[in-house]
Amino acid sequence: MNQIFNIHRFALVVKLDLVERGKNYLLIALLLTILLLSLMLPIVTSSKPSGTFEALHYMAMFMVMLFASSFYTSSAMTHYAAAPTSISNIMLPASHFEKFLSALFFNLLFVILFLVLYFQLHYRTIDIANAKLPSWGYKYPYMKVDLAVYFSFAYFMLHSIIFLGSIYFSKRSYVKTAAFTCVAVLVVFTIHFTMSNYLTHYPSKLNTLPFASWQMWYFNDGNFAVFLGLNTFYIQFPETVYRAIQGFITVFILSIWYIAYLRLKEKEV
Repeated sequence: MNQIFNIHRFALVVKLDLVERGKNYLLIALLLTILLLSLMLPIVTSSKPSGTFEALHYMAMFMVMLFASSFYTSSAMTHYAAAPTSISNIMLPASHFEKFLSALFFNLLFVILFLVLYFQLHYRTIDIANAKLPSWGYKYPYMKVDLAVYFSFAYFMLHSIIFLGSIYFSKRSYVKTAAFTCVAVLVVFTIHFTMSNYLTHYPSKLNTLPFASWQMWYFNDGNFAVFLGLNTFYIQFPETVYRAIQGFITVFILSIWYIAYLRLKEKEV
């Protein structure tokens, strides 16, 4: 018999996870969905353009998708890390890979479906809202494609780190993982902005994110008026560089999942 993966054993582990933690998963997913809807649906209620309703879509991106949704992932493998529940899970007659794959399956199921829900709500509510606005007036724009791609990679990267934290730390896994993530993000962004300002000779205004394009403005004597794009520079990476960056992030996410798998094996030794 294959001791690494057996589809029948895997199905039994998935069924056990669903019975033991299905209600908790469903409750968290339901609460997050309600929160997401409360931020994204108001835009369809007004026949006049509203900057507040438009901003709520981007607030949902950070408050719900990147912050609140991480609570779901934080419980992915805590039952293997915490002492009271770890013994029964360790004694479960299944391989390390099957137990890991079951936890990853439920997490990816939520993460992917929740991301699809966000973009479906974004595009469909924008269409409905624009249909109510005068044809000659302002129309709500879709999220830019490069921002959507950037956000999607950041979303999966964050959830992979939280997933690792759920098995790596035995106590207060979410707090410790969140603290580590915040410090790491702060360090990365500080280094990025320091280096980007230095390399561009400290422009009057600079819009940039790690692994993203740079947009710079240079003004004279404090005059912030810009006409026809004068003194404005937009630097993009070549397509091959973008693909390399996306490949690097993908490998990083897969590596984090692999480390989580190794940590699960250590717990069961």
